[in-house]
Amino acid sequence: MIEADPPRKLVATWSSPWDEEAAKEEHSRVTWEIAERDGGMCLLTVVHDRLENAPKTAAMIAGEGWMLVLSGMKTLLETGSPLRST
Repeated sequence: MIEADPPRKLVATWSSPWDEEAAKEEHSRVTWEIAERDGGMCLLTVVHDRLENAPKTAAMIAGEGWMLVLSGMKTLLETGSPLRST
């Protein structure tokens, strides 16, 4: 972890140990920021940067990578159950 300001911000390093090539790359950085909105809503902003020396990681997250993570989070928060893969 690089920085934490609960419940507003979390900044952490990122590595991809599940992929042999990506595991050898430099760590990148992910920043999660949560901002309150009217009506009990929140805005989540996720920034994944410092990918210049992590091309394999960049390629993995560019497609379905973060979409799957965020969809899973949304489902868990709304239903209390994890997203099921088919």
